[in-house]
Amino acid sequence: MSYDISALKVLFKKIFPPKKCIFTVDSNGDGKTDSLLIKALNVIMAMEVPDEIELGGFSTKNFDISTFQLSDYGKMYIDEKPIDVSKEKFDVRSLMDHFSIYHKGDKFTIEDILAGKLAGRIIALGDYLNILISIDQESLSNFKEGKHTFKFESELIPTLEFSFELTKTNLDLKFDPKET
Repeated sequence: MSYDISALKVLFKKIFPPKKCIFTVDSNGDGKTDSLLIKALNVIMAMEVPDEIELGGFSTKNFDISTFQLSDYGKMYIDEKPIDVSKEKFDVRSLMDHFSIYHKGDKFTIEDILAGKLAGRIIALGDYLNILISIDQESLSNFKEGKHTFKFESELIPTLEFSFELTKTNLDLKFDPKET
């Protein structure tokens, strides 16, 4: 079955503005770029984070890290190159240590989110959710100046694809969790 997701594509460009959504940053202040920062702008309406998060067949209600396999949910690509997220190549526990969300300067880890610590928080219209992902130098080398695309294919939701551009203004910055 085919879906018209043109409105979703327009919404993605608003939430993730191509020149203002992806950054390479130094997250620990040692002068070396070590993370990706993804900025998501709330352009829809003020919303309260629910107690349980459900999206495309994923739910925090019955989440079990020991059986979770990201590749079961879909395939990811950066510039048409597959990102291997199989259990053999990708340690979910490592993701938990390398992934955090910031809202108005407050940090939330995956464990915090699963424990419901983000629940009840209001994400106002115009607020940013800053997603910080610590990655290795080899992976960071894929994020060079120029235009890029990220694609997520899944049977659970329509294919999501968005373009972004990296310029000197969003490469090798110092991460400030309080900055929006």
